This record gives sequence, structure tokens and C-alpha cells, in this order.
Amino acid sequence: MKLLMLAMINLSLLLSLYAVTVHHDQTPWPFALVLFSFLSSLPFFMNYWLVPGGFAWRKHHVYSPQLRGPVGWPLLGTLPLMGSLAHRKLANTASSLGATRVMAFSLGTTRVIISSHPDTAREILSGSSFSDRPIKESARLLMFERAIGFSPSGKYWSHLRRLAANHMFSPRRISCLEPLRQLVVDEMLVEINKGMEEKGFVELRGILQKGSLSNILESVLGSSLVEKGELGLMVKEGYELITMFNWEDCFPLRFLDFLGVKRRCHKLSTKVRNIVGQIVKERKKCGDKINNGGNDFLSALLALPKEDQLSDSDMVAVLW
Repeated sequence: MKLLMLAMINLSLLLSLYAVTVHHDQTPWPFALVLFSFLSSLPFFMNYWLVPGGFAWRKHHVYSPQLRGPVGWPLLGTLPLMGSLAHRKLANTASSLGATRVMAFSLGTTRVIISSHPDTAREILSGSSFSDRPIKESARLLMFERAIGFSPSGKYWSHLRRLAANHMFSPRRISCLEPLRQLVVDEMLVEINKGMEEKGFVELRGILQKGSLSNILESVLGSSLVEKGELGLMVKEGYELITMFNWEDCFPLRFLDFLGVKRRCHKLSTKVRNIVGQIVKERKKCGDKINNGGNDFLSALLALPKEDQLSDSDMVAVLW
């Protein structure tokens, strides 16, 4: 059906070209011949590019059943939809195509699937087939592939998960950190009250971000940090870089750093290794004598048996 439509379009274009050539003797025949060749090959090129799900799925459909999805633009795929409220645009597209359970689309040369159905989403989140997530270039440069969020499934990831469950999110650890959470909440309330008295309104986003960051830093690295301000800025920049669009995530070309994401990631990762690595070394040197009673995650990592301990570089990646 698609080839028939393309052939009809091509035929109409050829007839238009013939009419122009007949009525305008000044039309050069070499140009007409080139245009004729281009229009003749157009259906075959369009048949190669225009496949369900877009350009990235063209080879997959040869060997596997076709998944429904938007054709998208040549090379770009569905990238033009990836602006504000992209999740709503994709959900509307899936609904219009009758592909709410699974819809295929392309981001450049990268194949992507999306589900707008709770049963399929539950299967994706709990199934072993999707246990590994593709890592963004910025996440790899910022050492996140050695942290629990982006680490590939395997022994190392299982070890990190066990450490987090036993030493970060255990009932005893959460109970020990209750005074810290109460202190953070009190500081937020004071700041909210001050803002209301001075301006009559408060922008909660900044206060919540500051409180969340303070809670994370102290529960992970302890309350004796003197680099808290600088670490906070680094974490904020890291979140910004992770969420930024990077052409290299969609196309296999290493030089597409038009937005300077790789350059900023290299600079930030060097700073993280220096500062967080120095914190780890100092805590090792002083025998982990800290003011927080050993309730932070770094204390738990340093107290592990030798066979379970992480290397310094992995410890920096996990803490960061």
C-alpha cells in the first residue's frame, strides 16, 4: 500500500515535469534528466526510510514482527517531538496509533520503545529483559555507570544493591538519621517564615532543593563536611548535565559536542574525583572518627569487611 501511494506521487510529479518541459522549450534537457532520475528513485528511498517506528527500526522489521510507531523524520526520527511535555505528545501519538501497550520510535539512530499501559509498564520494570538501562554519554563521563542507578546488571550491581539495602535504607539507619531530617525540616520552616515576613510569598522550589541536598550530603558523607557548599554546586551541575540533550546519545558520532556537554562533564568529573576522593582519604586516615556517630553511608562503606570493600574510585562514584 505504501509503495503504491509513493508510486502515484512519483507519477504525478513526472507528469508535472513533462507538462513543464513541453510548454517551456527553454527547460534544459540535462536538468530534466537529472530531475527525472531523482523522482524515479524517490519511492525506493522513501520505502527504505519510512518504516513503522522510524529510521532506527528499518533492519529490525526484516527479522521480527513490526511494532506500531510513528514514521518520524529521515535520520532525526521523532527527535522534533522531544521538547516540552514530550511525555504527553508521545502518549497522544501512541493513543492515535493504537499502540498504548508498546510503541516503537526512533531518536536518531537509537531505537526506543514506550508503554502507556500499566500492565506492560509493570512487566518492563520488573522483568529481567530490561534490567540494564542504556547509559547516556554524560552519565558515563560522570562515573554513574559505577553507581547503583546506571550500573549494568551483574555481581557488582547486586553487591551495590545489598549495600544500599543493609546500610543506607535499613530501618536502623533510617531511625538513626531522624534527628538530621528533623533539623533540615526546621531550617526549611525558618526560611519559609522569613520569606513570608519579608516578601509575603515564598518560592518553595529553591527551599526544597536546598533542604533535599543538605539531607543527602549529610546522610551520605556526614555532618563534619567543610566542602558542603562546593559539593552542593557540583551535585546541582551534575543533575543539569544529566538532563541536557546531547547529540551523541542519538547518533554514533563522537565529535557532536555542539552544546559542550562532554567538556563540562570532563571538568566536573575531575573536580569530583579530587574533592570526594580527598574526603575518603581523610576519613580513612583518621580512622573514621567523625562527629555524626558513624551514621552516614561513608562510615558504613569504610566499616565493611575487607572482602566486601569497594575500591577508592568505585567509592567515589557511589558516594557522588
